Amino acid sequence: MTEEQTRQALPTVAGIAARLAINALRAHNVAIAPMLRHAGLAEHDFDSRQHRISAASQAKVLEYAAEATDDSAFGLHLAEEANPREAGLLFYVASAASNIGEALALFARYSRIANEAARIKLVRAPEGVVAEFSFVGLSRHRAKQVTEFGVAVTITALREIAGRNIRPTQLSFIHARNSDLSAFERFFGCPVEFGASGDQLAFSDKTLALPLVTEDRHLLETLRPICDAAAKERNTAIGSLRAAVENEAQKLLPHGKAKRPIVAKSLGHSERTLTRKLSDEGTTYEQVLDRLRQSLALQYIKEQGVSLSQIAWLLGYEGSASFNHAFRRWTGHSPSTARSEKLLAVEEGGRAQREADRSRRA
Repeated sequence: MTEEQTRQALPTVAGIAARLAINALRAHNVAIAPMLRHAGLAEHDFDSRQHRISAASQAKVLEYAAEATDDSAFGLHLAEEANPREAGLLFYVASAASNIGEALALFARYSRIANEAARIKLVRAPEGVVAEFSFVGLSRHRAKQVTEFGVAVTITALREIAGRNIRPTQLSFIHARNSDLSAFERFFGCPVEFGASGDQLAFSDKTLALPLVTEDRHLLETLRPICDAAAKERNTAIGSLRAAVENEAQKLLPHGKAKRPIVAKSLGHSERTLTRKLSDEGTTYEQVLDRLRQSLALQYIKEQGVSLSQIAWLLGYEGSASFNHAFRRWTGHSPSTARSEKLLAVEEGGRAQREADRSRRA
């Protein structure tokens, strides 16, 4: 494997979400092999649970699965049906804790065992704790479904080990969404904000103090050194600076602050160093920002509840005219035309699928 291939393959994940997604696709009679090829994978990559795949590939699998099943909340629905024990060592060390607060701290400390790209930072709040989710070496704007899956399966796991319906006090996601909102609020049992400045999950002190039905101090002491070693081994996410720039810029876009000096400072670089490092990766800050906006625009245009003026704001444009100009440059069409053509494409695709289904039955 070349240095470039290695960079693209890292960070890695245990592939739990991807395996569950593949099972769901098979249940929908969706061809697996073509989808896996698009994600840079093959079916034999899932022959062994010890075989890891790239975090980027797993994110692609869930995005493709959402498209194939026409389920914009695919990640959430996948987490609802998931068995949190699939996480193995990570689940069992957290389940051995005495309460929700300790379990959450263990989960944050050892999350990279299952996902090298995942980072969870716990921040004290006046009346509880806020868990801040982020990625290293994985572009956040390409990981909408896997982010929703990860946050939802965390709640699923906490409910399992507490033996009760744990509810956060608040939840926010960076990406925009105006569909299936009731499904999210019903599952999490709290207000859910989309298009926020960060992926955050808040818990009250009362919830953090809830005891676990699975508490086992002996098991916890046995697993701690094993988890420490495993987490150290998985502290290898390198990724590209481009991904880090994208992730930081995405948070700043809606506020019109995705400027090179601000992003450079947030990443601990001078403007000059940021420019040089991006040049080493064959790109510039302007190119990264433009492609990020393009990718986000093509995602948001599918969300019928998100108006074109809202999309312009989410992308950091001063007005709709600037967004319209950029969208025409990217696609050759106006945003309104592209949105209409998408609806037609969905309708035609559905008709073709129904015809194919009838042919198979005949």
